[in-house]
Amino acid sequence: MKVVAFFVGSSLPAALRRAGKALRSQGVPDLVVACHNATLPMDARAWAAAESDLSEAEIVFIAHVTDPENASRIALALDRLGRRHQAVIVFNSMPDLMRRARLGACEPFAGRGAGPAARLASRLGSWMMAYARLRARGRPRRPERYLELLEQVSRAVEWLPAGGRLGELKRYVQLYACFMQPSPENIGSMLALAISSYIPGYRRLQAAPPASYPATGIYHPDAPALFTTFEAYRAWYPGRLDPEQTAGLLLMRPQVVSGACGHYDGLIRALEAEGISTVPVLSTLMDNRTACDRFLVEPRTGAPRVSQILSLTGFSFVGGPAMNDSEAAAEYLKRLNRPLRSAVSLEMQRVEDWQDSRIGLNPVQTAMQVAIPEIDGATEPFVYGGTPGGAAEPEPLAERCRRIARRLARWERLRRLPLEQVRLAFVLYCFPPDKGNVGTAADLDVFPSLWQTFRRLKAEGYRVLVPDSVEALRSRLLDGMVTGPRLPADEYYRLCPYVEEIEAEWGPAPGTIQTEGPNIVIQGIELGNVFLGIQPTFGYEGDPMRMMLAEGGAPHHGFMGFYVYLDRIFRADAVVHVGTHGALEFMPGKQAGLSALCWPDRLIGELPNLYLYSVNNPSEGSIAKRRSYATLISYLTPPLESAGLYRDLASLKELIRAYREAADPQQRRRLFAAISETAARLHLEAEPPSGVISGAAAPSGQS
Repeated sequence: MKVVAFFVGSSLPAALRRAGKALRSQGVPDLVVACHNATLPMDARAWAAAESDLSEAEIVFIAHVTDPENASRIALALDRLGRRHQAVIVFNSMPDLMRRARLGACEPFAGRGAGPAARLASRLGSWMMAYARLRARGRPRRPERYLELLEQVSRAVEWLPAGGRLGELKRYVQLYACFMQPSPENIGSMLALAISSYIPGYRRLQAAPPASYPATGIYHPDAPALFTTFEAYRAWYPGRLDPEQTAGLLLMRPQVVSGACGHYDGLIRALEAEGISTVPVLSTLMDNRTACDRFLVEPRTGAPRVSQILSLTGFSFVGGPAMNDSEAAAEYLKRLNRPLRSAVSLEMQRVEDWQDSRIGLNPVQTAMQVAIPEIDGATEPFVYGGTPGGAAEPEPLAERCRRIARRLARWERLRRLPLEQVRLAFVLYCFPPDKGNVGTAADLDVFPSLWQTFRRLKAEGYRVLVPDSVEALRSRLLDGMVTGPRLPADEYYRLCPYVEEIEAEWGPAPGTIQTEGPNIVIQGIELGNVFLGIQPTFGYEGDPMRMMLAEGGAPHHGFMGFYVYLDRIFRADAVVHVGTHGALEFMPGKQAGLSALCWPDRLIGELPNLYLYSVNNPSEGSIAKRRSYATLISYLTPPLESAGLYRDLASLKELIRAYREAADPQQRRRLFAAISETAARLHLEAEPPSGVISGAAAPSGQS
């Protein structure tokens, strides 16, 4: 016997496989459960396997399938196979699939018939289709209302007769109640109810009533059950829930209920290993303000119980998968005054596909799980887990979990550290190199801006030695290009784990760029607890853009050594990249969802990265956020535009243009006289240029 399931996301396969294993030991020994992920359009190979399973299945489950291509393929395949299946059970999917639902001989949503059963079926079908088109349904403020309504409907259908069309609708609601609480036990009940109802010979197979789980709550991998109050969780939690050192996590409810939460467990343990307490909350999906208000905020005072919020849902903070209300999210987070981070689980691609991909996250996943959370202000878009090939449920990516945990711990340290102890590294650029362009940035007067920033930092309590003037600051930095710190090659070898890879590209350390003997030259100066340095060049003279988003290669030793120095020797608590833009975020690696092999990830390491960025360049600002984990601080472009010339100045410009283009000597004399007269009137008198004598035409070829 074969049951085939088409689903979206990663919460259902593990529960289906566990339920299938349990039923094989309970009287259905030949049961095979085939699972097909329909989140994205299936490629030819995946669809061939799905079509084969469809042709062999007795029961078909279709859940949350809203991709038009997949929906059309499945609908056409069902039509070709006719009444091959004993039941086609469809939940929350595209209308074409809902209309093809069949329970034995009953087609509840086909729109045929009349009477109470037809009216109930019509309402159920409309409810399901509306759920699949949430974008058109506005902004629900209480997402748990859906589960409450389902519970009410479940209680109501208990009064329906067991036979006839009403009986089939009763069974359908019972199946749906199991599906909406997708624990392995409830999914087992769903399979058992479908088999006993529609497969001859299994009438005695028992299906337990579905167990209920709270719409939201607090989860922890070491806890025996979900907590429905913060007070109960705080009493159980083995550590201290210090509001200044506790992360609030937003988890997907189906993953937790189904038990497919190994990736969550890995990240929670990584955070706790770095000294960060956790409050992992079941997301209220469509509007996370509900879960935050209930568990992450003190109800009487409105004070936050956490120091930062880490969303693992991959969706909007307000709006979930259906929409995005970034204004409401920004207003709420601003009032809470806590940063929002958004990490990525590989819901739409296998771990191996992500690892092998040059771009990293596929475009749909980048749009949904990176770009949309960015609109809410989310940062740190790390990949932390996913489903490997051959596995049924997500697993943590241990190295990525450690990296994000250590980065968040560095942010926590920066938040708590007394201002006089904070060490900051400011990074300037020199582009194009060797052209006297130290301190270049688009639409920013860098040195006056820096000088004012340093004065402000000093006034607020940071330990900064501020030069007497802007010019003094500039002069000291230019001197520091020659007299700056040295990083000995042997120390560089000890501190940098990537030296061998860099040597394959650039030869033995310290290399030939920004070196002095056996040392890497760090161009910069220390000003108390502030280091002001110049980011090294790409390294290719005459082709400075060669490394930009290259498929291979590595930064040179000087570039790597610069960031090693900031983190491991100067021991910066944060780095501030000054102006649009530097080179770090354009080094080789994936476009989004970086791995440990990507050079921007290696260069920035665990340093909190603040980036002063022009407000008029959101596209490259997104690159900085996604590839160097930057928190952008926008600056306005100067409110200036080209004034042009006016009156006699405009006339003088036209006379000069006409003089340069004139070929006739007489005309050139007249024009020269007019130029001289206009220039005198504008007080622009000067000695005539070489070759021009008091109104005489210049010799041929000169002007």
